[in-house]
Amino acid sequence: MNAPLNPAPLIELATAYWGSATLVAAVRLKLFTHLAAGPAPSSMVAERASTDPVATDALLAALASLRLVQKDGEGRFANTPLADTFLVEGRPGYLGPAMLYNGDIYPLWGELDGVVRSGDVRRAPDQYLGDDAERTRNFVHGMHHRALGVGRAVAQVIDLTGRTRLADVGGGPGTYSALLCQQTPGLQAEVLDLPGVVAIAREIVADLGVADRVKCTAFDYYRDALPGRYDAALVSGVLHREQPAQVQAILGAVAEALEPGGVLYLSDVMLDDDRAGPTFATMFALNMRVLAHDGRCHTVAESRAWLDAAGFDLTDVTRLPAPIHYTVLRAERRR
Repeated sequence: MNAPLNPAPLIELATAYWGSATLVAAVRLKLFTHLAAGPAPSSMVAERASTDPVATDALLAALASLRLVQKDGEGRFANTPLADTFLVEGRPGYLGPAMLYNGDIYPLWGELDGVVRSGDVRRAPDQYLGDDAERTRNFVHGMHHRALGVGRAVAQVIDLTGRTRLADVGGGPGTYSALLCQQTPGLQAEVLDLPGVVAIAREIVADLGVADRVKCTAFDYYRDALPGRYDAALVSGVLHREQPAQVQAILGAVAEALEPGGVLYLSDVMLDDDRAGPTFATMFALNMRVLAHDGRCHTVAESRAWLDAAGFDLTDVTRLPAPIHYTVLRAERRR
């Protein structure tokens, strides 16, 4: 006789957001930063954070169960090494803006059923692309802090030796351009993105010490031609916002601006060719459906065909493992 089915996995899925909401709330309240000074009882943390003592104790208890803080025998809370490394303001690995960005988009996931019914987003993505200054800053800095981790892995498989002018199309915070210029002598880069985004990117590029080699230019790939001639191009984390026709238009525009023999790198989350996995990519594809009018993840097979039609030869495919989840395609402009 078969054992009765246990609905526990369904309950765990339905309440999975509890953990993420707890994390985002703690970042918003700067609890990890307040704990960086050393172990403290919840009443002292509440005083530092100007929060309700009873609710703060409950939040810290939940964080302890998530192994983000720990509680000693005297009832004092302290950051775990993970939180102390990535969730304390001012630390080199601080990922707070990335957490806040995910907090900003969290309500949109609650409207996924409406997105699937209509096929379109429920709220305009312009809020985090320039219209809402705070959300745009969270978005750009969130992408920057994530790109510092992802970008270092991606940069290791991008070889621009001998190249002198890089077009970073949809380059967001400029992190990739900065990292690539740091590792490639003689390279100059131009970050091309929307005005509200590049305004913040200029600050980030300056903080990284490469403002003399990375130019940030306002650019809208729906309307504008690339503003120069280049011998290298990067399109990273951009194509998952677009349907196939617009992807082909972007690749065609890059081809027009790229010298014969120029190299193009595409870096993105990509689905398996049957579009049924891996799990992270399928979930990310849904994330883009709630965020962007035309969000869609693509496959290597699709990308190869689009590159060929635009005049590129695909020369290399590198799949980066978790937690990066990016696939990097290298292609050359036909001579």
